[in-house]
Amino acid sequence: MISVSYILLCGQFLLLLAVVFLQCLEGIHSQNSSSAAPTAAPASSPTQGASSAPFSAQPELPKYEVPAENVTVYEYRPPSPVVLCSYLPEEFIYCQDPVDHAGNYSALQEMGHGCAGWGGQTKEEVNRTQVICTALDGIECAGAREFLREGVPCIKYTGHYFITTLLYSFFLGCFGVDRFCLGHTGTAVGKLLTLGGLGIWWFVDLILLITGGLMPSDYSNWCTYY
Repeated sequence: MISVSYILLCGQFLLLLAVVFLQCLEGIHSQNSSSAAPTAAPASSPTQGASSAPFSAQPELPKYEVPAENVTVYEYRPPSPVVLCSYLPEEFIYCQDPVDHAGNYSALQEMGHGCAGWGGQTKEEVNRTQVICTALDGIECAGAREFLREGVPCIKYTGHYFITTLLYSFFLGCFGVDRFCLGHTGTAVGKLLTLGGLGIWWFVDLILLITGGLMPSDYSNWCTYY
């Protein structure tokens, strides 16, 4: 007669295989998405909400024009030492944070700049946008003192550290502390009630953390130590 422990062991093994299979499918899907053209927007982009995929490519945006009242009296003459304000290095300008559209692609297309999706593990997954920058007071430059600077990554940090979360997952993962810290409250309660899925969920989350499959719920990136 088959014992109950043998049935539980088989069930845990099947659960682990299912999680590995889902991770493989997710990796194939993200690889196919990154190989697509960066300016191609998804068909359902205008109707996507805040729960849309964080690494989806942003649609082609209209050109944003900065108001003309900020133009200075300086003229841009190439032989002159006065350069365009948009050419100033970062230490001479102040740049605002990227606008968070929270998955609203319609607002993104209307404004012309900002981030509809955040985060990413590779260069291809990270969206980039323009931000409004202003030349600091006392800095002489030609052209508009307020301008757009391109190539700013759509990445934000909300105080989550990988090493800390990994230690939480290893020592207190059976109680769902790691998922509570990352903001996954619903699954954290389930993990707490099942004591880490009798050890299987605890082990799977460790693998997901190491491979990048378990990230903060707000799509922020891990903070770095300096």
